[in-house]
Amino acid sequence: MRRAFRYFLVSILSIILTLVAVGVIYIVADTHNRIQVKTGKSYTSEEVEALIEEAKEEGIDQGKISVLANLKGSLEDGSSVIAVLKSFYPEYIVVAANNRYNFVEIDDSLAKNDYKVENLSVDETTGRYSYSDGQTVSRFGIDVSSHQGDIDWEAVAADGVEFVFVRAIYRGYGTGKLMVDEKCVENIEGAQAAGLDVGVYVFSQAINEAEVVEEAATVLNILDGYELQLPVVFDVEKVAAKDARTNILSVDERTNLTKVFLNTIEGAGYDTMIYHNTEMGAMLLDLNQLTDYKKWFAGYNQEFYWPYEFDLWQYTESGHVNGIEGSVDMDIWLKP
Repeated sequence: MRRAFRYFLVSILSIILTLVAVGVIYIVADTHNRIQVKTGKSYTSEEVEALIEEAKEEGIDQGKISVLANLKGSLEDGSSVIAVLKSFYPEYIVVAANNRYNFVEIDDSLAKNDYKVENLSVDETTGRYSYSDGQTVSRFGIDVSSHQGDIDWEAVAADGVEFVFVRAIYRGYGTGKLMVDEKCVENIEGAQAAGLDVGVYVFSQAINEAEVVEEAATVLNILDGYELQLPVVFDVEKVAAKDARTNILSVDERTNLTKVFLNTIEGAGYDTMIYHNTEMGAMLLDLNQLTDYKKWFAGYNQEFYWPYEFDLWQYTESGHVNGIEGSVDMDIWLKP
């Protein structure tokens, strides 16, 4: 491969071990030009140990050991390893998943977003995000489910919330049982009565076409007689549990199920959208097959790291809004 990577990666990981053991960080310089890595490559701890030893020997032999003060400072200031890797390798999407650091090459064929972090503002009191670039002014919203309990929607609206996505249905990740959110209809009606724009989302754990069609049919039945201002969202989400039923799905299978759901919903006259985080978008879905659908990205860092187009950003799961007891997911709509 043309990109030098392997040696510098293991040197960074070696830094952490050395920092803990003796508080001194050394790394072999010029590694970016001497190490090759395959796109999508990840490393086990055993492989990292072996590469560290190799790196030490090679660095000593070449006499190029030096202290990377800026890297040391970043780690000591609290920057995570993945944050450091992101800054050094912008040509990759770095994903921390499955106890590994995974490096996914950015796909030049996919449309990119042009969001700039300097246009992002954070309210010091509420922690709420807003975005303005002179042409686009973001809208502030939340997403809710029965976990939020009884909601005072008038108080929510008075607190500046402009839109909401309501969970409609969810499927058990172990049992596969499909359930209607007990607060779905109440939340739709209450939010709309308070003047909020409303969409709904489906937490899917479908593993075949029959199940995903069942999910679409159930949502459409719930929505009969209601008008939505926002899309019906397919939340194709990975569950951390080892026995999660969707773990058996391949990228193509998961992508095809996503398309079946969205096409079924669109066929009934509703707008659609896909919800995903970094791991799902980079490693578990084929976004090249999903370019026709809007995206809702979930990422909880104050940055625009995800390179591809998305309309909606869920930036925290621990927000607070009047009218809701406890925490709630917060979102901003970035497109006009």
